[in-house]
Amino acid sequence: MFVLFKKLKCTGKFVLLLILFVVIIVEWLEYSFTPLLFWPKFSHLFASHNSIKLLIVGDPQLLGYHNCAPGLLGSIIRWDADRYVRKTFALAYNYVNPDIVIFLGDNLDEGEIATEDEFIIYFKRFCDIFKQVDFNKALIVPGDNDIGGEGGPPEPFFEKRFNRYFRDDVLIRYQFLEFLKINYITHSNSYRIAPNVSESTFRVVLSHIPLTPKYSSFINRVIPYVQPHIILSAHDHKSLHIVAERKTGIIIQTPSMADLTSCSFNISDSTIHEIIAPTCSYRMGTNKMGYGVLIINKSGEVSYNVLWLPSRFRQLFILLFALVLICMYLLFYILRSCLRKNNAANHIYPYNLNKFYSSSSL
Repeated sequence: MFVLFKKLKCTGKFVLLLILFVVIIVEWLEYSFTPLLFWPKFSHLFASHNSIKLLIVGDPQLLGYHNCAPGLLGSIIRWDADRYVRKTFALAYNYVNPDIVIFLGDNLDEGEIATEDEFIIYFKRFCDIFKQVDFNKALIVPGDNDIGGEGGPPEPFFEKRFNRYFRDDVLIRYQFLEFLKINYITHSNSYRIAPNVSESTFRVVLSHIPLTPKYSSFINRVIPYVQPHIILSAHDHKSLHIVAERKTGIIIQTPSMADLTSCSFNISDSTIHEIIAPTCSYRMGTNKMGYGVLIINKSGEVSYNVLWLPSRFRQLFILLFALVLICMYLLFYILRSCLRKNNAANHIYPYNLNKFYSSSSL
């Protein structure tokens, strides 16, 4: 038994070193090597001063207090979800060095049910997580989790509150691009401020809800009126590319069943290219998360890539397994200590006869 415990002692040291090694891989090395091994290298064509780089953030959905676990567990879940988005966004931002960052809605998970104090807390968390962003060069559209509208028309108060913190600009021009926000949730007519598209600019529509797959009177009015070249949307937590007629919005190329990783195309006067960005949060019930990178050249050449992210659930499973190993080692250590004490208490020592008899008495 003692030999067994000596082996366990050596094994315990090995387990602790192994766990430390696993934590370093999961929490540091995997994030450090993901850009080097798995993210695309952008060509020189799209790195020139004639190109604009857009970093697309879909459905971060920062967790709130109501739909999350209560107490300490909820705090840990929110902390880890925030930490994952913060860490991965910093990687993507530094890798791309974008000209503009676009947030395609569902920025908060509980924006429509938050109190005023809670909304302020969520907004501060949002600013802290995406602290690399110059919000003067960021475009943010609301989602149904930000202002409501999933189960019915949103309350105007929630939309006004969102716009008060995140800006309510509808038409934004940047060099040769013209960005126009479309709010399918409220069916707002604010898009009507957009003028006719000039020949020197490309129009990019931003919408939380995908537009070309929808069939509604609102879409039938919007698409012919604004005639976008590109639509950027999110909401579905998938990565898709859809091609439609520019004047009618009728789909002429359906998306693949598999998640889109990359595509390239040339902007034309006859087609719309809608790109649906994946979520960047691992809490959205999907095992594929990522950020979109859209690079548009002044000549009309477009390149789109998804920066896929490490699976956080896989990482958590590995860390949980490491925690189980630690618990097993501690259990063996406690049992060994108890057995040693038990053996020491039951051991019988022989009497020292010289203590009672001297050599002269014999």
